[in-house]
Order: sequence, then structure tokens, then C-alpha cells
Amino acid sequence: MTYSRFANIICGMIKGQDIVVLAALMDKESQKLTYAGLADAVRLSVAETHAAVKRLQEATLLNGERRPVRRNVSEFLVHGIRYAFPMRASGRIAKGMPTAYAAPVAADEFATSGMVPVWTGSRGDVQGLAFDPLYPTAPEAAAGNEALYGRLALIDMLRGGRIRERRFAETKIEEML
Repeated sequence: MTYSRFANIICGMIKGQDIVVLAALMDKESQKLTYAGLADAVRLSVAETHAAVKRLQEATLLNGERRPVRRNVSEFLVHGIRYAFPMRASGRIAKGMPTAYAAPVAADEFATSGMVPVWTGSRGDVQGLAFDPLYPTAPEAAAGNEALYGRLALIDMLRGGRIRERRFAETKIEEML
């Protein structure tokens, strides 16, 4: 049997779906859900959701009761998310759900003209520049939950926004935590 320290380190790294689970658990009501209920809310399997919670706890972003550790989550989202999960455009124009500064959570704060960032999907009807979400099922989960949609859009601002957008998102996320 071969032992690889590198392989063992990779297994514990945070994944995109973990950030979706973290965004869901920023809501006190979601913290009360069973793993099955949480999995349904974020459109993941129960096993994926359980693994995501375990990785988040290992990274000290969640405590033992599945509650976000405010200081750690804030520090990671504000200073680390853009490096771990940069927001990348797919380079195509598509219809989808607006995200980042174009999402409803920030629509009153930022003027939108031209091509806005969108997550492609069957639910969206806004034409814009397609961006990859944190996880492929994130737009579907966001479509069914306005609060989750807002948190994921704010996280997208932190992933790839300009400084004004990042500061807005930082303030809003601090309020949510």
C-alpha cells in the first residue's frame, strides 16, 4: 500500500459545494435542518452535504453544532474566497440568473448597464455574460431560496467584484453573520 501525504491533504480541501452549504448555514433556520433537509435546500446529495459540513468543520468555518464561526467565515470570505474560487467568465453570452452586483440583493446599490454577470440555467431570463457558479447546482438552489440567492450573489461579489462591490458585499455578509 502506498502512502501519499499529498493525496491526504487534497481530500481535506474545501470545495465549491462546501461554500454553497456554508452560505445556506448562515441562516439560523437552515442550521436546524436535518442533513436530508439541508441537502434538499442546497440541491446536493445527503452524502455530499455531510462531507461538506465535515470539511467546513475541519477548516474551522463551522463549529460542532453546524453554526458558522463568525470571525473565521468573515476572514475567509473577505480575504480568501477570491483566491480559492475566483469568479471566471465562460466567455459566452447566455440567459440566466443575474449574480454579483446585478442580483436583487445589490440591484438598488449598483447601476447595471450592458452585459451583467449571470449564472446560466433554465430558470433565468436575463441575458448577460455567463459566469461559472461555485457549484453547478447552486443556481437551482438559489432559485428556490431568495436569502440563499442573496448570499451566493454577495459571495460572487467577493470572488470577482471591483473594490466598491467587494466592500458592499463585506458589509452585508458581516450583517448576516
